[in-house]
Amino acid sequence: MSEYICHDFKTPRTDTSKRLPNSFKMIPIAFYLALVGGAYFMTMDWLAYKRAQQDKVNFENVKKQHDDVAAKMQEEKAALDAETAKAEAVAKWIEGARNLQPISVAIARAMPPEVRLSDFTLERSDQVPSNLTLALRINGGSAQEVGLIENSISRLNYRSYSPQQTKEGESIEYRSTLVRQEQ
Repeated sequence: MSEYICHDFKTPRTDTSKRLPNSFKMIPIAFYLALVGGAYFMTMDWLAYKRAQQDKVNFENVKKQHDDVAAKMQEEKAALDAETAKAEAVAKWIEGARNLQPISVAIARAMPPEVRLSDFTLERSDQVPSNLTLALRINGGSAQEVGLIENSISRLNYRSYSPQQTKEGESIEYRSTLVRQEQ
């Protein structure tokens, strides 16, 4: 071994202490190896840190792309939900806008031959087309004919809501709101 690299910094003197053992010459070699190893590990850690930063930037870009796609899908879903709500409203309106002829025929058939209908009005509500306003005047009848009318209407899946009847002499005036019952 080289005396310059591995020495114990002591000059040989006989009047002082003895020289250190030869095994202590390994301490400077271990120190230099520790320096080289430390430099190696610091370099590797620094390179790994730079790679981790680059990977983080790449992952953030990918996350941003995924977030953009998710936001776009959310907008499309909101547009589809709005369109579905509109379609359901139209479907409900169409379902509510049924023909009035079956109700008119059912009421006419429920009347006995000796009873006359002098006024008959059947109007559809603008806000809720499935609701109908019924107003009629029965001449020569009684409350029994009103019961027949309600029975014939109920067979068509309508029910009377807040019915009112008034009797004026020989005529009975009947008013009601007909509400469609869902099956």
